Formats: sequence, C-alpha cells, structure tokens
Amino acid sequence: MILRENGITHRISEMMVSGLNLTKGGRVILIQCLANMAVSKENHCILSPCIPRVIDRLSTGDETEASVAMQALTNLSINITKDQVDMYSRCLPRVLSRIWIRGEPSLDALRLLVNLSCCPDLVPHILGSKIVNGILCVLDTDKAEILIRAITWILCMSSAVDALHITYDKLCPFIIDPFGNPSHTLYHAIFGYRARNELEKRVELLVKHPQPDISRKCVRLLEILCQIPLPPAAGFHLNRL
Repeated sequence: MILRENGITHRISEMMVSGLNLTKGGRVILIQCLANMAVSKENHCILSPCIPRVIDRLSTGDETEASVAMQALTNLSINITKDQVDMYSRCLPRVLSRIWIRGEPSLDALRLLVNLSCCPDLVPHILGSKIVNGILCVLDTDKAEILIRAITWILCMSSAVDALHITYDKLCPFIIDPFGNPSHTLYHAIFGYRARNELEKRVELLVKHPQPDISRKCVRLLEILCQIPLPPAAGFHLNRL
C-alpha cells in the first residue's frame, strides 16, 4: 500500500511498459519487483499494462529472467477477464515449452498453467496448443509441491472439458498445428484415446498418495474423467481430410 500510495507501483509499471534498455540483471530485478507487487490484487489494475511485455520476456534465452517472468504472470493471472484471454493465450507456447527444465517438471510453469486453466475461456487455447512430449510424465515426480500442481492443472482442464463438452471438433478453431491435425494437440496428449487410459492408470496409483490433498484431488479427477466420453481411436481425423 505504501509503495502504491507513493507512486512506486506506477513507476515500476511505466518502466516495464516503456521497454527500457536495461542490463540482464536490471531486467530480472525489475520483473521481480513487479512480481512481488502483483501479489496484492489492489495493484493489478496498475500492473496489467505490463502483461504483454512480461510475456515477451518468456522467450529470453536467460532461464532466470524467464522464471521471474512466469512468477509475475502467475501473480497477475489470479482473475483473468474475458478481454485478457487473447493476450494470455500468447504466452501458452512459451510456457508449455518450459514445462520441462533439465529433465525435471518446472514448478514455475505449472503454477502459471494452474492459474491459466482456471479460466474456462483459456482452456480451449491450452488444449489446442502443440503437443508436449511425455506430458503425463509430470505425474511421475516424487516432489509433492510439483505433483499437487500437476494434478491440479489436469483437474482444472478436465473440469472444463466436462463442463464445456470440449471435443476434437469443438477444438478445431484453437488448434495451432498448421494442418489442423488434432493428434498434434495437447488435448490429444492428455485426453486422447490411448493417453486417457494412461492418465487414469497413473491417477489411480496416486489415489493412495500419503499427502491428503493429492489423494483427494486424484479421487475427484477420476470422478470427472468418468463423466467425459472417450474420444474416437487414433486415425479418426483422416476420414475428414
């Protein structure tokens, strides 16, 4: 509140929006300041103009800068409005490309994906994104803080698929693949015929997880998956070409 009342929050926003030519260290500090300020929802109206600039920093080759950018976007995406959906959809390929860092699931990426998937209007954009190889392997981690976010992310998307009756056909306008091939989507990698069976088997094993929150979310996920009709087997889309 003190920083906001004294104009510091506005100044941080202005610096970020202006795209000042800062050193790498300077950019990291600036984005980290923004991320810290974004913890307060009262600052979001001041900081929201920074979102496009922060999304641009996800493409940087510097891992630290990309990490703090994801933290900032996570704090800013608590309540995504309809007019922000297209803006946030721009970050999806960049976030999904960072879901694996040095062979380990990225906690920063999963935190952001949980928030993004809590917006029903964004879920078709997420599921229409390019397939991420081995995406279900995020459930193999032995780190509880990563596992609970991975489960929560898939649970949020499954809830949207169920509530919005998302199918391959409804996903067509959101498919990024240049040929519109639904087999090249994240939806196929999670909810496709074979992937769905693999997902259910993995989640069934996690129902007995010693951490109650993880166990409860797995039970709920299995309940929702039972309500989602199985998609056609592989090759169905060839009949439509």
